Amino acid sequence: MLDGPDEDGGGALGEKSPYEPEEFDPSSLGPDIPEAPDPPDGATNSEVTSLFWKLVVVFNVALLALSVGPMLAYFEGRVELGLRVTAVGIIVFGYGYLRYRQFVEGRDSDDETEDGPDTDHNG
Repeated sequence: MLDGPDEDGGGALGEKSPYEPEEFDPSSLGPDIPEAPDPPDGATNSEVTSLFWKLVVVFNVALLALSVGPMLAYFEGRVELGLRVTAVGIIVFGYGYLRYRQFVEGRDSDDETEDGPDTDHNG
């Protein structure tokens, strides 16, 4: 009854309607995508980059432990192990937060010594 994709029956489904639009190019939609400029050599601080990736790993471990610990306790019934894993997640999260706060305070104190103590950072 209906022509399949391999059959060329010449029926109504095989013909193109005069009201059907021409083939559409989706890449022509919207503005051109801008390219980010390349940073100059030496623009990245290796200490900041290193700390960033360390904190990414620390917070990923914390998130994993904080997620798996309660699931172990509830679904598997291993309450003691679940509490330990959750405690590890809390401790690792606290460590990551303290390291982040140390970095921010150190960065802010470096800005004060370079700019002077009377600099208003809000405008």
